[in-house]
Amino acid sequence: MTISRRALTLLSVPALSAAALIGGASAANAAEGDVQFTNAAGDVRCDVVMTQNGPHVICVSDGARQTMPECNPPEEKIPAVIVSGNGPGVVGCWNQGLVGEKQALGAGQLGNAHGITVFADPMGGLHVLSGSLNYVAYAGPSTVGNNPTAMSSQLSS
Repeated sequence: MTISRRALTLLSVPALSAAALIGGASAANAAEGDVQFTNAAGDVRCDVVMTQNGPHVICVSDGARQTMPECNPPEEKIPAVIVSGNGPGVVGCWNQGLVGEKQALGAGQLGNAHGITVFADPMGGLHVLSGSLNYVAYAGPSTVGNNPTAMSSQLSS
């Protein structure tokens, strides 16, 4: 059975938004201070830090190097999507470390820091929703992006 990109997008956004509304307010998932959310394997990470301009998110994936060879060598660059404010993330290479305290999320779990909600999917990806519940970033085992269709490249792998 093949899922089309359009169907995936139409299903993903409402499901993630509903999950954020239900689970995002949970005290167990709310984090104080800067947090580095990771998938269960620890190879996909999203740093949520507070700056003087508001929340700042950087999601990285070592596995995305296959699709972003410009993000090499590994000791210097990593594929990333960077979000400031409520707008969509900007995809590129990140050359700095992450600073938040690590918090692993299992499939279906939500994390929340500084009003930003991060949702872990069953394929090892992390989805990021802004404080106003706009979909702003995705990082997965083999790709990074700024919309739900970014993860469709993993479905065809």
